[in-house]
Amino acid sequence: MPSARPPNASALSSTTSSVTVSAPSSLSTSSRFSASSASDYGSASPILACRNLSKSFREGKHTSTILADVNLDIAAGDFVTILGQSGGGKSTLLKLLGGFMPLSQGDVLFHGIALKGITPRIGMVFQENTLYPWLTVAQNIGFGFKIKGKKPAQYKAQVQEVLEKVGLAQAQKLFPYQLSGGMKQRVSIARSIAVKPDVLLLDEPFSALDVQLRRRLQLFLYAVWQETGTTMVLVTHNVEEAILLGQQLIVIGSKPGKIIERVDISKAHFRDRYDSQFLSLQRHLETVIEGDVNPL
Repeated sequence: MPSARPPNASALSSTTSSVTVSAPSSLSTSSRFSASSASDYGSASPILACRNLSKSFREGKHTSTILADVNLDIAAGDFVTILGQSGGGKSTLLKLLGGFMPLSQGDVLFHGIALKGITPRIGMVFQENTLYPWLTVAQNIGFGFKIKGKKPAQYKAQVQEVLEKVGLAQAQKLFPYQLSGGMKQRVSIARSIAVKPDVLLLDEPFSALDVQLRRRLQLFLYAVWQETGTTMVLVTHNVEEAILLGQQLIVIGSKPGKIIERVDISKAHFRDRYDSQFLSLQRHLETVIEGDVNPL
């Protein structure tokens, strides 16, 4: 299970009282962040990986290359954040990693085996609300079990466990229209982790929320990661969010999208947005992204 410290853990009680995490001690600022070149990759036995991945789309008589020669290893239990400009191919990469669209070239490997399509062992949380409006919170969370052919009595206890874990037990009988935007996203995340996927992919799940709610849900997601040990991959265009949540940060360059930087951000000081090392890395990444923008 992940042991990294949570970002601003003292605020967690405002989000959920069920997931417990330890508060950070005094943080050292003596070490610099560790950046590696785009050619450096590889772990002994990644749970999810891509090799020489490329994706192109036909636009009339022309072909537009969105991603080119992407190589990435994601270790079991890791939290990877993917950062880059809007339209740079981040979401496309996430969908390819989940088997949601075909590759143009290369391979996606899941537990070392080529991924040929979607699998229930890889969950996905989208930016848009994807809850079923006619189902209650508890029924939405249990939907993954239902489509597997299980009867409610067989998964009721598991749904209740997840409800307690994410602090939604008191809302379990409510319908989506009765929920705030933040609660809807918590239900979406809860629905994905209920079936215990090996990997959870998240496509900018907090981008439509206001700053304060976004920060509370960042704490919530980080606590869920610590509690469950689920491998997570989060796409975002928010530099602060990418640093706060990730243990490994990937920067995707503009079209054709390639990995232009990788950063190890597992140190405790990257969980504090006001730490000098955090701010230094934030400025560095903003410079990298701004320098990558293609001229109009």
